[in-house]
Amino acid sequence: MNNHLASVEAPFAALVEPLIQAHQFWLAQWEKGVALGMNSLKAYVDLGAAQVTVALKVRDSYSLHEFADSQFAVLSFVGHRLVEDIRALGEWEIDGCQQAQGLLQRRLLRCVFND
Repeated sequence: MNNHLASVEAPFAALVEPLIQAHQFWLAQWEKGVALGMNSLKAYVDLGAAQVTVALKVRDSYSLHEFADSQFAVLSFVGHRLVEDIRALGEWEIDGCQQAQGLLQRRLLRCVFND
């Protein structure tokens, strides 16, 4: 009975294998994208919480002046962080495209050469 079941499953294995590989690829890419987004979100939330803490400490004109001066550093940080996030997102997209292209090329070669 197992031999009969194996002979029925064999043709379908060739059809299911590419789907499994594609699913694993997209899942890995999705996980990388979520991790990238969560890291960025954490950085911006931490910055926002720090800004609220500093703003709540403003009591007089001197502390207000110090707070206003610190905003240039914050803006600089946000600008650099945005550039880094955009760079990381671009690298993630390029890596995903290259991996997808490699997966497709291997699949096409198997189809052409019936391997």
